[in-house]
Amino acid sequence: MSLSQATHAPAAPTLGAEVRAAAIYALTGSLALLLQTTVLHTLTGDRIIPDLALILCVFLGLHEHSVAGATGAFLLGYLLDSFSGSLVGLNAFAMTTVYTLVYLISRRLWMDNAVSSIAMVFLGTLVKGIAILSALAAYLTIERVSLGAVQVLLAEALLAAALTPLMFGFIRWEQRVFGAIE
Repeated sequence: MSLSQATHAPAAPTLGAEVRAAAIYALTGSLALLLQTTVLHTLTGDRIIPDLALILCVFLGLHEHSVAGATGAFLLGYLLDSFSGSLVGLNAFAMTTVYTLVYLISRRLWMDNAVSSIAMVFLGTLVKGIAILSALAAYLTIERVSLGAVQVLLAEALLAAALTPLMFGFIRWEQRVFGAIE
């Protein structure tokens, strides 16, 4: 091993590892979107629903610092727009905003523990809600935000934060099973 090899970062992941990671994120995203847009609506009676896709978006922001991570966040939002029947591009904009914020914070702070992950999901849920309300206010007429909307946003943020360890653990389990972690 030469001196330059010893002092530089390890080699980039192989193509197989990248493909396995993409498959894991696609599988997790599909399951999250399926649960979020169908099953959880039925179980909760359209009340407070955890944003499982946002939890995956935060995971991407914390662990995938590449164009693939940003693309994954955008696709999660776009597919959520498609499945939920909302304005096309609204969730895509919000998810990309959340990814960018988490990415920028994780580059400056140590974010590899459960408490910081939970805090980032809570913050990400609030940022997503504010981004959606801001986009709606820019293009539609919104006279005021009701207290009920703020209460639902806080409840969804708390629920998503509570589910963060479970979702992150599931993604890590998939990575170990499918060999995406080298």
